[in-house]
Amino acid sequence: MNWMQLIVGEYWVLVGLFALVPLLTGALVYWVAVLPRFVRWFEPKDLATSYLGALTLPFALFLAFMMSDIWQRETKFALTVLQEVQRLDSLLDVARICGAPCQAVDDAVGAYARSLSQNEWDEGWTHPQAAVSARFETLVAAITEVERRADVAGHLRAAMLTGQGELRRLRTDRYFILHVDLAPHRWAVVLLLGVLSQIGLAALHVGKRPQLIIGLATFSIAFAVTLAYTVALAWPTVDENIIPREELTRVLAP
Repeated sequence: MNWMQLIVGEYWVLVGLFALVPLLTGALVYWVAVLPRFVRWFEPKDLATSYLGALTLPFALFLAFMMSDIWQRETKFALTVLQEVQRLDSLLDVARICGAPCQAVDDAVGAYARSLSQNEWDEGWTHPQAAVSARFETLVAAITEVERRADVAGHLRAAMLTGQGELRRLRTDRYFILHVDLAPHRWAVVLLLGVLSQIGLAALHVGKRPQLIIGLATFSIAFAVTLAYTVALAWPTVDENIIPREELTRVLAP
């Protein structure tokens, strides 16, 4: 079991844990900043206010670029699902033009589409699901059987083979899109830059309890909300409203 499977297994627990980290680090930084020994030793007036900006700017820029990558991946994921629906719809057209000899293909396309919708088009999957793979193999077997039939026109057989290859490719594309940008070190960098920003904020208000509480509390809450939202977006999911209802209903119909 890899790290992504462990994460997705408790998806919303993970989001909550990420949101909790900035609050805990903020509390720790506050505790250090009000220690009498630290207050006597540290002189915040020696720091320029630009010091805080030098810390928070890299944090804000890195998080913004990371969020942009996640949004772009969400769009690519949704586009790939739309292409899958279109390919499934065209396969149904071919099977129904073919008629009775291709009834098994018609049934297999519908079963594969429903399995995709239930297991892989929603958020949280990290690898090709066995149930979906089994349905795809059933579809392949049905198309292979049609290939052996002399009473099916050659152009229909060719269209089915092309559709089968496209469906396999699109499923692989979805897997690639999901995994390509989810490197663990990105999250570590975001956390590190955020904690450094908290330290910088506290350094400017050492010994000033009201200012320290307000500054650290507002930044830590904003940090927690932003981080949790970013984690929640990290696993693409498809809003089926973006797919033409007629096509979606047709490919998912029992």
